[in-house]
Amino acid sequence: MNAALTSGIIPVAALCLGALSVAWLCWGRHRHLTRVIPLAALSAAGATALLFFLAEYVFSWWDASFPRHLYIYAFLAIFAEFLAVQRFLTARGTAGRLLSVLAAALVLAALFSGVNTAYGQYPTFASLFEQPGTASGNLPTRAPPSPVPVPVTEQTWQPPEDMPATGSVYSVSIPGSGSGYQSNPALVYLPPAYLASSPAQNLPVLVLLHGQPGSPSDWFTAGQLAGVMDDFAAAHGGLAPVVVVPDLSGGGAANWPLCLDSNLSKSATYLAVDLPAWVRANLASGLTDARQWAVGGYSYGGTCSMQLAVNFPQVYPTFLDIAGENEPTVPGGRDALVNLYFGGDSAAFTAQNALDRLGAQQFPDSAGIIVVGKGDAVYAPQGQQVYDAAKAAGMDVQFQELDGGHSWAVWKAGLVNNLDWLSGRLGIIGQ
Repeated sequence: MNAALTSGIIPVAALCLGALSVAWLCWGRHRHLTRVIPLAALSAAGATALLFFLAEYVFSWWDASFPRHLYIYAFLAIFAEFLAVQRFLTARGTAGRLLSVLAAALVLAALFSGVNTAYGQYPTFASLFEQPGTASGNLPTRAPPSPVPVPVTEQTWQPPEDMPATGSVYSVSIPGSGSGYQSNPALVYLPPAYLASSPAQNLPVLVLLHGQPGSPSDWFTAGQLAGVMDDFAAAHGGLAPVVVVPDLSGGGAANWPLCLDSNLSKSATYLAVDLPAWVRANLASGLTDARQWAVGGYSYGGTCSMQLAVNFPQVYPTFLDIAGENEPTVPGGRDALVNLYFGGDSAAFTAQNALDRLGAQQFPDSAGIIVVGKGDAVYAPQGQQVYDAAKAAGMDVQFQELDGGHSWAVWKAGLVNNLDWLSGRLGIIGQ
């Protein structure tokens, strides 16, 4: 079940079987070669061109960082499906029809494998079936003790004998008690030190934000977050931050709230006020001060992380921006965003926009890391722009370039490589 889907034998086998299926579908007599194949190729080219137009210019599913070779894969898959339908309809026996269906399925499997290899959404076979947040039992809540205990550190921590070897992931509803924000369930990772029966520990909190399209579960399936945090905890006596992954979609809204306080939603207030208050009241973590809190995210979530860091530095003085943009965007550009979210009031947008705030204010107490993929032609230059602005605003910032494009090869590594730094800022381990 842990067989790799993005490297090794499986993607190679899928590609080879897909190529053989296309070759078999192309094989045939003179009429097939001179009439059916050209017609299928022309139809596939038209369908691929339509896909490109809709994806790039109408719905803006992707941008220039989308691997262009995947459109070639799409063309070949559509071409093969046309041929498979023709084979199925003209086959004289059951065996011919079954072979046509098998060839079509193998081509689609090769397409899925190619896309998955490019993005790393499903790194293992098991990740296809994972349902994070299904830990047995209810979320083990804890009321904040009085007086507030000092933050636990690796130097002061003694792992109890009954501490579990791994953490657990729970699905929880975090209400927008002050913001009115509508939210789908969040996912919460509780480390072994939290789950031990010893007295409650004052653990730090890492808020992780997902991309668009996406959901909190992406951090656990594609990002393998539970395993990443368990490995960190195993190296530090069971200690790790409590990790909260909230829903950024506004409860599945047609127009995502962009982590802004706007006419559509008070999502920034939800993330910076309601969520921390709920964590303190229900998980007794992050109780001391803002030094116990950090925010991070990838792509859309990276953009959100930077916005929260500059709009709420008293809440999130530590941040991790992995492949974020230089500002939130919607199809149609900034004017469309201002009109939709702020009723045309551009000043209301710039008052929250990270680059504008960085140009107008100093942040000497904030620290962060900005991570980009070397092959990310769109987000890497924007990340460099954000880094330059953050450094000029007095932040203690680092800029990291990793091998890869706009994919989980960069997003996961951007977290894993910086967990020690984050935990040092949060006070668990020494820096």
